[in-house]
Amino acid sequence: MVYRCCSYYSLRQVVEGTEGDSVILKCSHRRIELEEKHLTVHWRHNDTRNVYDIIHGKNRAEVLPEELKRGRVFLKLTDLQLSDGGTYLCFVPALGIDHSTQLLVKGVLGHGTGTRLGRTLHLLIPLSGFILHFI
Repeated sequence: MVYRCCSYYSLRQVVEGTEGDSVILKCSHRRIELEEKHLTVHWRHNDTRNVYDIIHGKNRAEVLPEELKRGRVFLKLTDLQLSDGGTYLCFVPALGIDHSTQLLVKGVLGHGTGTRLGRTLHLLIPLSGFILHFI
């Protein structure tokens, strides 16, 4: 009988952006095998369970195809809004990747700047054989 045990590694990252700008969230710093043609992205908001589909880079978020070709999953968020702030989790069970990113979005207020963490968002990326899950 052969047992296969999985080892997980966890990364924590803080990314700061300004309202209206773009940021890139990195899921993995190591090369992983992906097939772009199997990629579909679903955003789920933790509180309301609304699902937003982002297919082939439509809307304000996309998984960078040039990075996918290199075996890395990077999520680009454009035209940042204060409500984009929050925690994003990328989880790849088949590869033992558990990556958390805290996005801080700074906005211009009447007399200075402010930062908002926003709500928690979920991003599910079904790929051949495993799922990336951003919270």
